[in-house]
Amino acid sequence: MKYISKETRYLLLVGMLYLAGTNIAMTFVNVYLIRLTNNIGFIIIQNILNYTALLLTFITSTKLIHKLDLKVILDIGIISTSLYYLSILMLQKEASTLLIPLGIFNGIGQGFYYFSFNLLIGKLVSENEQGRFFSYQHSFSYIFGVITPSVSGFIIARFTTLTGYYILFSFAVLLFVLGMMISRNIGPFNENKDIRMIEALKVKHNKYWDTLKYYSFSNGVRESIYNQIFTVFAYTIINSEQIIGNCNSLMAFIGIFSSICIASHIIRNNQKQYHLIASIIYFVICVLLGATKSFIMLVIFYILMGLIYCWNNTIYQSMKYQLSNFAATTLTPYEYITVSEFPIALGRITGLSFALILCQLMTPINAYGLLMIIDGSIWLIDHVVIDKKVQWLEGE
Repeated sequence: MKYISKETRYLLLVGMLYLAGTNIAMTFVNVYLIRLTNNIGFIIIQNILNYTALLLTFITSTKLIHKLDLKVILDIGIISTSLYYLSILMLQKEASTLLIPLGIFNGIGQGFYYFSFNLLIGKLVSENEQGRFFSYQHSFSYIFGVITPSVSGFIIARFTTLTGYYILFSFAVLLFVLGMMISRNIGPFNENKDIRMIEALKVKHNKYWDTLKYYSFSNGVRESIYNQIFTVFAYTIINSEQIIGNCNSLMAFIGIFSSICIASHIIRNNQKQYHLIASIIYFVICVLLGATKSFIMLVIFYILMGLIYCWNNTIYQSMKYQLSNFAATTLTPYEYITVSEFPIALGRITGLSFALILCQLMTPINAYGLLMIIDGSIWLIDHVVIDKKVQWLEGE
């Protein structure tokens, strides 16, 4: 981390701890809720409301930035996310009756966090630092992910009740608290200008903004399907939290080296090539997993995802800031970054709604397989569309 500034390092640590905490908890939260409710449709509805609340929180946050420091809004988001998992811990089995309000509350917490975190990245992280920043963020998250999923899977399997899940969520909360403590070294950052959301949404004939809107929507669709379906699909194939935990640890271990050795070298001039390679691999493994539903293919999926997933995330995050900078004329890059959450949220809601429909029309195992195949196609479609619109910013 010696190649990035001191304050950027603190922001990186906060982002890493928040991402690690959510990844650790979300590894099993859908399986946990499935065991409580035995209703995937109800859980998908909860997540749709979660993303709706996140979007509304973004709108609210644009009004708060005149009154509150960005770091304060960041802390509110971290605290709210922590309270979401604490509520699951305290309510235990009763949490199944409160999934809707819990989902909305989680969306509020994520909305405050990502609103402030995105703006802080725009203020602190230069374009030359972006590749290293996002790859380091993912690599450190993977480091936490090497040991914790296997240990968590063992703990869950060790207890006959849901006690293992409570231990897992408690650890995630501790990471959130540590992230909030580190955030005290950031700022202060106050925003005096209004974020002109309506004006940004009305902008037309700006190819960079059009590309950012498309890429944000597409990523929202893919991310929501993958996050909602994959672990449940894996559990359907394996029926063992411990094996899923071991596979996640394997994926994280590979991801550490991929993030540090490969993703950290992704820059604007080579991101097209890396994205194409990742897209082809992702498409092939999603199709094979969705079609075969086999344990061997699932293990191969985990291995290759460890290699390429950080590539896509690094490219997507960097492209957001690159496109917003090129789009900025009468509006600022920060305004485009903030407003890009609208197509992201719309994409998430669209992806989950589509998943809900398929799960109602088909048996869960067949619906999960088809959704993985659809999800695998999105990266390839993105590659073609972005190349057609802005040639992946080559030569800009």
